[in-house]
Amino acid sequence: MSAQARSGALTLGLILITFGVIFLIESFYTPFSAWHLISRYWPVILIIIGLKRAYRYFTWLEVPPAPEQAKSKE
Repeated sequence: MSAQARSGALTLGLILITFGVIFLIESFYTPFSAWHLISRYWPVILIIIGLKRAYRYFTWLEVPPAPEQAKSKE
């Protein structure tokens, strides 16, 4: 699994856990409204996605191409 795929899987997992916790709190604490919270703070999700993409851009390491195996056998 590549580092990029691992990062995406981790992010998706954390988002699902967060939404699960929010809806669990809503089911136990009735004055809490998950929909009100999401409608108020949805731009934060866009900011987090943008920060993540900028971080990946600046930390990307260029991997040199692997030498051909045919040359090493000669």
